[in-house]
Amino acid sequence: MRTAGIIAEYNPFHEGHRYHIEETRRKGRADYVIAVMSGDYVQRGEPAIVDKYLRTEMALRGGADAVIELPCAYATASAEQFALAGVRLLDSLGVVDLLSFGSEWAGAGDYEALADILCQEPEEYKEKLKEGLRQGLSFPAARQEALSGLFPGKEESIRRFLRQPNHILGLEYMKALRKEKSLMEPLIIRRDGSSYHESEIHGSHSSATAVRKQLMQYHNPGRSEVSEEDDETDHGLKMALGDNYELFLSRFDRGDYVTWDDLMPFLRYTFLYKGNVVGKYFGMDADLARRIRKQYRQELSWSQLVDALHARNRTDTAVKRALLHVVLQMKYAPWLEEGKVLIPCARILGFRKEAAPLLKKIRECARIPVIQKPSIINKTFMRHSPEMQLMDYDIRGAYLYEQIAAGKSSRPPVAELRKIQVIL
Repeated sequence: MRTAGIIAEYNPFHEGHRYHIEETRRKGRADYVIAVMSGDYVQRGEPAIVDKYLRTEMALRGGADAVIELPCAYATASAEQFALAGVRLLDSLGVVDLLSFGSEWAGAGDYEALADILCQEPEEYKEKLKEGLRQGLSFPAARQEALSGLFPGKEESIRRFLRQPNHILGLEYMKALRKEKSLMEPLIIRRDGSSYHESEIHGSHSSATAVRKQLMQYHNPGRSEVSEEDDETDHGLKMALGDNYELFLSRFDRGDYVTWDDLMPFLRYTFLYKGNVVGKYFGMDADLARRIRKQYRQELSWSQLVDALHARNRTDTAVKRALLHVVLQMKYAPWLEEGKVLIPCARILGFRKEAAPLLKKIRECARIPVIQKPSIINKTFMRHSPEMQLMDYDIRGAYLYEQIAAGKSSRPPVAELRKIQVIL
């Protein structure tokens, strides 16, 4: 039994993701492909475009054999923690041979030297990184300059490499494999079609960014008029979403999803009644808290608030993540520090019936609890343990997402602990 793992958000799952799974199975000679997927909130610091159960079904229909949830705390953390958590979860299953991830053009050799530096952190690198931070650069920008400065004559090629989000994540995966001393082998699949940041749909392998943009622009439930441009966009979405097109839009078109505009009342309530946010929430430091106190006003919309908090030394995505943690009441804890990751369990969101032998093998080999029924979570962990705190973040966040989405789409909400896994 040869098994490959993929760490993903599938926000939403599209034909490019199907291609990645197919190529992983082909190039890796894999019998099974497991996806470790973000739940209801993603690394961009925002709610997923639809809930984790619909995205799980789409992934299973698109070729994944099993989908396991990445804990919310790490799904909404830095690239380092996101990657480390995904690698540690896959490694803890005891059955995964390959870690597959996408790249615009790089091969394994392009990652090796950079991953070695990030693992060893030589003094020269640390000094260059500190210098960049002293100059007011954000951490990603400072790291990019520090790494490129260690390769005389190759500075621009290193910068070009690190401008690609998939390369940054790939580098973190390679670093995590080293730190974990994992036996999983990296399998790099060349991306086919649009780049990560491409905002327009171009054929079946369009970017998730483009799909989200077109969905929000042309499938807003409040829109009543349909134009010729809408028809063209719909054709593009059919190509991008493939066989999942009707399944996805049956939920999305009725408003069964959550946006930051839906979360803003909860953020306003917290800022109005909870007072000082310094040191309380994951990702919230004194500098950002000061900016919030200075810039925040109740009448600001979500986009206006992000613009008001923009700063050269911090990415907007980092700001969004910190604000999301405020909404989710995700308080700081020692096991949320950079480089520290605690994986409480493998919560299986769904699987294909043909993958029953894989599930059996996971239950036999996993070094962490395997949970298929959320109703047993409270019986699995001690009430105030770190593991239970992490699961509380998942459950509380899912409850919030479900309550909002159900209210918008005029359906009764289903309690998270009563949800059942997706089986195809």
